[in-house]
Amino acid sequence: MIIKLNKKEQKFIAAYFECVRFTEDSQTDFCEVWEREQIIECLAFFVYAECYLSDESISQAGHDFWLSRNGHGTGFWDRDASYYANYVRDWLQIKSEQFGESDVIYNEIKTA
Repeated sequence: MIIKLNKKEQKFIAAYFECVRFTEDSQTDFCEVWEREQIIECLAFFVYAECYLSDESISQAGHDFWLSRNGHGTGFWDRDASYYANYVRDWLQIKSEQFGESDVIYNEIKTA
C-alpha cells in the first residue's frame, strides 16, 4: 500500500525535518529507516492535532512537535494564543511528550 500525503501533512512533515536540521546543526543525510519512522510518527501525531490547527499554524506545529517531544526548552507550551488556544497548546504538549524523545540517526559514512 502506498500512502499519498496531502498538502497539510506535507507541510507539517517538512517543518518537522526543518526543525530537526536546525537543532542538530547538520546537513548530513538521515538514515532512511529513521526518516521513515519519523514520517510515520508525524502522521500519527498529526491525526490527533489536525482538527486543532489552523492553516497558518501547521508549520509551527511541525517545529513544535520536534521541540516538545525532545525537551528542547520550547515548543507547544511556549506559544501564545496566536498559534494555539491555551487548552489546545497544553494538550498538544502532553500528546507530543507521549511520543518520547527521538535520537537522530544519520547515514553511515563509508570510507574507501
